[in-house]
Amino acid sequence: MDGRQDEVAGAMARLAEGDRDGAASVLRAALARAPDDPEILHGMACVARASGRADLAIGLAGRAIAILPAAHFHITLGCALHEQGHLEPARAALHVATLREPRDVRGHAALAAVLGAMGRGAEAEASLRAALALRPADAALLHGLAARLSGRGAHGEAEDLYRRVRDLCPEEGAAWANHGAVLFALNRHEEALAVLERADGLVPDVAETLNNLGLVRMALGHLPQAGVALARAARLAPEDARIAVNRATILAELGEDGVAERLLRGVLADPVAAGGAEGARAAFNLGTVLLARGDLAAGWRFFEARTRLLPEGRWPDIAPWDGVAPPRGRLLLHAEQGVGDALQFLRYLPYCLERARVVLELPPELQRLVGTTPDPDGLIASRCTVLRPGGSVPGDVVARCALLSLPHLLGMAEPPPFAPYLLPALSAGAGGGERRVGVCWAGNPAYRFDRRRSIPPEELAPLGEVAGVRFVSLQHGVAAGDPPFAMEAAASGDWLETARAIAGLDLVVTVDTAIAHLAGAMGRPVWLLNRFGGDWRWSAAFDRAERPCWGDAASRWYPSLDLFRQAGPDMPACAWRGPVAAVCAALSRWRDGRLAGD
Repeated sequence: MDGRQDEVAGAMARLAEGDRDGAASVLRAALARAPDDPEILHGMACVARASGRADLAIGLAGRAIAILPAAHFHITLGCALHEQGHLEPARAALHVATLREPRDVRGHAALAAVLGAMGRGAEAEASLRAALALRPADAALLHGLAARLSGRGAHGEAEDLYRRVRDLCPEEGAAWANHGAVLFALNRHEEALAVLERADGLVPDVAETLNNLGLVRMALGHLPQAGVALARAARLAPEDARIAVNRATILAELGEDGVAERLLRGVLADPVAAGGAEGARAAFNLGTVLLARGDLAAGWRFFEARTRLLPEGRWPDIAPWDGVAPPRGRLLLHAEQGVGDALQFLRYLPYCLERARVVLELPPELQRLVGTTPDPDGLIASRCTVLRPGGSVPGDVVARCALLSLPHLLGMAEPPPFAPYLLPALSAGAGGGERRVGVCWAGNPAYRFDRRRSIPPEELAPLGEVAGVRFVSLQHGVAAGDPPFAMEAAASGDWLETARAIAGLDLVVTVDTAIAHLAGAMGRPVWLLNRFGGDWRWSAAFDRAERPCWGDAASRWYPSLDLFRQAGPDMPACAWRGPVAAVCAALSRWRDGRLAGD
């Protein structure tokens, strides 16, 4: 018996070294002498699996189990069944293995793989945790659990596991690359940049690493360097639609919209890519490129691809609207993205009401503000009902439409004529003789590319040196606690309170946030500090023909809005200096009543 065990052990050692033929020769000779020895049968099953014959392995492992139902025999059987695509029998075999020998890491790990293939993610995660409890420093297990956690959005816990893998395998570029990717998902951009650059240094020319490196650099505002990384990624993986879309995005940011358009149309020309998530991204990004260029009819059409990227799941039983006046019933008109988008596209509400009676759904914080909309024709009073927070959609609603879809569905290629469409009363105590300027310097930090849109408070500090002006903070969120200089705090509350505060100001200076749209919709003077290659709605295609009073351009969206643009794709440390200096100079002239040419 001991001799047979030695023979099997020797054969398994050969197999581990890659000598399948040698292992098979030893085991066949042993099997001829002892045809019913379960360990020899199991060894032959292992050789069969290693040789790509999972079908033979299933039979051999089954014969071994019939003689001796050992846990490791069940593991081999389960793995072979998995390789053959027999998931439920594989799960059953591996479940038996973990019951028979709960201390065998291999059983838990193999069971996790099968459960994952079956779509039973929570159970797969539990099996991986059981395996890690037995072998906490196993890099493969740590990676497997991290990938599963990251896949369901638990990036914080995944980051810790990926960091442990990186520390266990400090010379493996893939370990650094995975850690960098999850740091990017957590918006920890500086850390992600250092880690991904380390990954690229260890193993250069890996397309996935370069793709993530490009995205991180773009988020940090390192636009030319982002373009270099994504160009390298595209050369390595020219058929990768995801990389093509990402490269098109950075090219559009750099002002190379023609090349960006060709890349995006190339993705859409591939029937496989066009029908998937990358096709939807390509179509949406093409829409923004066309809108930024001023090709609005085509731009609005492609812009509709956003509904494939973020499908509306709140009302699955209500059909999307096609733009045709419904013969009966009402239309559910709803917000879909940020507050700024809702404020901008409420401009189209009267035109929608000419075709359909509307139930208007908005975020709770906009509910009171929308009540200040002028209604000279009585359309809003007679044809629009605001859905109260938590209220049920009325039974006579027959279709639904997002606010951002109105230009496309109404066939309005150009922005409609402007008149202020949000008119709150002046807040108590506002106004007075002193010139008052509201300031907003940061957007939502959860937005992946907020670093490029928002201004570090210290960069805006020169504004506070302009004498004779009383500054009022309009900043919302965490950034409100870190003002660039001493200023008065505006009234807190919902967006109606913010609007009332703006009504009492002489001017608003802001970055690209909802504050810009609110002040613009009210017809209040607003100066927008805009990043290079910024959002499509502030592109030159939407500039007014007439010379602006103060900034680089005036907007067709809001005639009272002047733009102060970054001149080029500078590094973040200096990108805002030019626009901030221009605002300071303009503010001094504005305070004294002098126009730009005076």
